[in-house]
Amino acid sequence: MEACFAVSGGVVVVELKGRLDFETSEPFRRTCLERLVQEKVVFDLRNLSFVGSLGLKDFVDTLDSMAQKSNLGVRFCGVSSEFRRLFEASGLAGQEIFETRDKAIQSFVNSGSPPIGS
Repeated sequence: MEACFAVSGGVVVVELKGRLDFETSEPFRRTCLERLVQEKVVFDLRNLSFVGSLGLKDFVDTLDSMAQKSNLGVRFCGVSSEFRRLFEASGLAGQEIFETRDKAIQSFVNSGSPPIGS
């Protein structure tokens, strides 16, 4: 898994690419919990895939910890049906998911914008 970081409108966008794997789970967790928890964050999952379950638990646990500890908010976009099912089966079912990155970023400005699927 590769993470690309960008800032747009005061929001840190983390685009995740490639496949989830066990080797990248700890550096990803450390970055999220040490550096991103004080930021407005959008996780863009449209280019992320998984094969099997190796690394899934750590990934979901990291996103759940991020969502719980974040003071400013965490949003998701580009979430495939597989990841939606994973979110529903975990503690992430109530997280805000948007169709596009722009809508997720804009939601920080317009906190009244309803997420899709909710």
